[in-house]
Amino acid sequence: MKKKFLPILLSLLLVLSLAACGGSAGGGDSGGNAGSWSKDSTISTDSGPGGWEAEGGDYDAPESTETGADASAGTLPANTKVIYSADITLETKEFDSAEQAISRIVESLGGWFENRSVYQGYGARNLRCTVRVPAKSFTAFLDQAGQAAHVTSRDEYAEDVSEAYYDSESRLVTQQTKLERLHHLLSQAEAMEDIISLENAISETELEIERLTGSLRKYDSLVGYSTITLRLEEVYKLSTDEEVAVTFGQRLGSAFSLGLQRGISGLEEFCIALARNWFNLLILAVIVVIVILFLRWRWKKMNRPPKPPRPPQPPKPPESNE
Repeated sequence: MKKKFLPILLSLLLVLSLAACGGSAGGGDSGGNAGSWSKDSTISTDSGPGGWEAEGGDYDAPESTETGADASAGTLPANTKVIYSADITLETKEFDSAEQAISRIVESLGGWFENRSVYQGYGARNLRCTVRVPAKSFTAFLDQAGQAAHVTSRDEYAEDVSEAYYDSESRLVTQQTKLERLHHLLSQAEAMEDIISLENAISETELEIERLTGSLRKYDSLVGYSTITLRLEEVYKLSTDEEVAVTFGQRLGSAFSLGLQRGISGLEEFCIALARNWFNLLILAVIVVIVILFLRWRWKKMNRPPKPPRPPQPPKPPESNE
């Protein structure tokens, strides 16, 4: 009796799923092939930035908060998901104090350095780092960093991921509801073929749930914490608008000054390189001298003029027998 009842139950589940798919505009795709009996099954959900509710779901999305410059002005809907990022380049004559000030700003705003590196180039130090700060402190960090050093460039970006976020959220609920139904069918299945098909479908559905959950967590991280790429350069003179040359003579003088500055920096780097590698250079010089002396000796030996032949000696006179 149960074997005859199972196909009827599966057919009924398919019809109900198709009806739910047609009646819901926001229903998510199942995301996986669960066998012929549930290939097209979908679950009706009401999704969207305005009023989605995860009934029966394991993933609880954090409540949306106003973030970023636009959100602080109240121009974004309450549940909009926006990823804020920026690129900012700074220059300073006091590199150490500016670097410390930036570190204090990051710490005071509750952020952290995702990566950070300081290197030497042309006699000056450079800082390259990626900073993560709470989205609500996005504009505050850029403004405070601009007070710690002179800003040469500042680019801000905002990416609205609301559609992708709530679509993933809806798909997650669909997969979770589907998983519950699959477990219910598995508890009633008796034929080995049905059991194997149901277990395969359950495995695929669980993988899809893990993927969607990871995607939502990634979105939450990017939305909750803005990403800022910061560059800090040490300079001898700040580049302000007043210092830009406007005449040919000023441009030529600036070019000579910059060339002299780079030449001095290059000479300093060359001297430092010599000081660091003097022992290796000494060994190399000894080897070169030995090779030159050997080649010189070899050349002299090969080009030495041959000795002149001995002149023929006159024959000795015959001895007399007297």
